[in-house]
Amino acid sequence: MSQGDVMGVAEVVGRVGRIDAFPTVDELYAFADRLAAAHPGRVRISELGRSRGGTPIRAVRVGSGGHDILVFGNPHPNEPIGLATIRHLLGRLAAPEHDCLGATWHFVLCVDPDGTRLNEEWYAGPHTRTAVARHFYRPPAAEQPEWCFPTTWRGRRVGVPLPETEALMALIDRTRPALIASLHNAEFGGGFFYTTGGDPGYWAALTELLAAAELPLHRGEPDSPGARVWAPGVFELPPFGQMAEVLAAAGVEPVAALGGGGSRDYSARFGSALLVSELPLWIDPRVADRTPADRSLADVLAATAADYRETGAIVGAVLHRVAGELSGRSPFERAVRAVLGNIPGLAAAKEALGRERPATLGEIFVEKYVWTGMLRLRVGGMLSRLLAAEAGDSPRIAAERDRFAAVFAEWCAAIDSGAPGFRVPIDRLVAVQAAAVVLAAGRVRAGLPV
Repeated sequence: MSQGDVMGVAEVVGRVGRIDAFPTVDELYAFADRLAAAHPGRVRISELGRSRGGTPIRAVRVGSGGHDILVFGNPHPNEPIGLATIRHLLGRLAAPEHDCLGATWHFVLCVDPDGTRLNEEWYAGPHTRTAVARHFYRPPAAEQPEWCFPTTWRGRRVGVPLPETEALMALIDRTRPALIASLHNAEFGGGFFYTTGGDPGYWAALTELLAAAELPLHRGEPDSPGARVWAPGVFELPPFGQMAEVLAAAGVEPVAALGGGGSRDYSARFGSALLVSELPLWIDPRVADRTPADRSLADVLAATAADYRETGAIVGAVLHRVAGELSGRSPFERAVRAVLGNIPGLAAAKEALGRERPATLGEIFVEKYVWTGMLRLRVGGMLSRLLAAEAGDSPRIAAERDRFAAVFAEWCAAIDSGAPGFRVPIDRLVAVQAAAVVLAAGRVRAGLPV
């Protein structure tokens, strides 16, 4: 990144003040309303559609440049850094004295407001891995708006758009965006990015943002099957077909695992570039330890696969013991059953990656405390919420709630003692994510590959 690039990005992003909590849906919507009232000629709010629960899907337009940029907030409702990033960028770009980089910006404030509301209990803290897990929700793939775009694979139509997805499709059709920035976050580990292209200078500039913020770089495998590595910590955002072929070769049913196409698939007709920012809420220097261990990577990944299957067996047994007692209407039940359905494929994918080279200490740590730990915290937290909500007058569910509480407590204790992580200040995460978006927007303006 040249000195001029650094100064230009920093000038647009500005200083990010202290942030102690992630904004809720209502708080972000109210902020946008105040901004539009303060700058009526520069900021416009539109309703793109309604969520399945009836909440408006709102977009905020700023600027009037010659190309359009779309920024998606909370495509996954357990990843709220983007909500705070949108609030900050909106506040900067709405001020008349600030440059919009020759673009018309469209901020979709919250792609999944229904799912977001099921996470909001932890947005204000405490921001520990296990406290978040106790209030965690992540929908199954078929209920994730950004992974329900229609596409074709092997002559088969896949992807059933949700109302939220249809709102995004209409915005993409109307704007034909030059750039789509989808704001995600990881939970624990290192930071990384997905792009549809670019060049070594762009990829280095992205990872320099992480280094400047003292965030470790994720050096493991990408979590999107079949993604190519552009550079350390920067991966290709693969289309559905590319991921599906890798999953199918590993014996995994791709549609069940992925849901459908992504915004990359749908916007490809317009030549849109995409940037996905994945920043960790917690960090630990051990993820970057390159010291060779006395175990092969194949052995480490096989152990992860075994841990996945053990976790699935424990959770599956709980559901079996309460069979016939659950209402079948809970989003937590659908989410837990989706995780169970995905575990065989996740385990097979780990085994397929196995290589006989020595693993590093960092890779061992990541497999145990990032991937296995994250799976257990996620599914365990959602199962706990399901059982607590549905115990009611059912002695069987109440007994299972208490029985599983002990198991989940053990999983949480393992994280609290072995890898609680160091919480990254929210404002630092927002500064990096905002800078990544502005960097990509500046390259679009300059005609550089993104």
